[in-house]
Amino acid sequence: MKGLSELQNIGLTKGEVKIYEALLELGETTRTELAKKSGISPSKIYDVANRLLEKGIITSVKKNGIIHFSPADPSRINDYLDKKEEELLEDKKSVKELLPMLLSKYNNTKEKSDVEVFYGWEGLRTAYDDIIKTLESGDEGYVFGASLGQNSKQADLFFSQYYEKVKRAGFKVKIIFNEDVRGNNDRTKYYTISKKHEVRYLHQETLAEVNIYDNTVLLVLLLKNPLVIRISSKEAYDSYKKYFDSLWKQAKK
Repeated sequence: MKGLSELQNIGLTKGEVKIYEALLELGETTRTELAKKSGISPSKIYDVANRLLEKGIITSVKKNGIIHFSPADPSRINDYLDKKEEELLEDKKSVKELLPMLLSKYNNTKEKSDVEVFYGWEGLRTAYDDIIKTLESGDEGYVFGASLGQNSKQADLFFSQYYEKVKRAGFKVKIIFNEDVRGNNDRTKYYTISKKHEVRYLHQETLAEVNIYDNTVLLVLLLKNPLVIRISSKEAYDSYKKYFDSLWKQAKK
């Protein structure tokens, strides 16, 4: 059976739950008795109780100059949640109105930042998702140094999911795998069976993969905990693209 501590999940603090629970057991009571029962310091009772009063979960009345607190009908908790829901909808509306301005500021900042670093598999996903968001059908991306990685099973899973996104996006890829990847169907099958993409292999031992697309370069270290450096620069793009073209001539089908 769930206890009253579950009320913390709807926004009540631990202290508020203690006072509410004490009032349910005591009924109408004073600050002194409430402090004894709840374990909340008498000096803090009014602050915590006032928050519950604002939520409509308890009530108060002054008798002979002394404030008495009582629990409100528990169904008032639903009223409190309804009010929170209304406030959340208003907040969402406000954020929606602010979003164009926030995105504009974010994009301006992003344009000034030439280099970004991403860590771990989630960071890798974030970096590769940018390729999916950026390239469209008819566009082309270039990759060299594609390796098995230090954690090949995790990498196989990651890239199988990424390939599905590439397929839906519809852009073309020219990719140079390391020679030792040639026999790994999990990693190469998507590109080799598609007439849209071009695949070659090169004898090199490196965990550093390079993705080149839309004036952007991703330097990817497929370590057990991947590291990605994203460079947004036309000069970097042009330089790495020339290097790719040179490697493409050396690579074998």
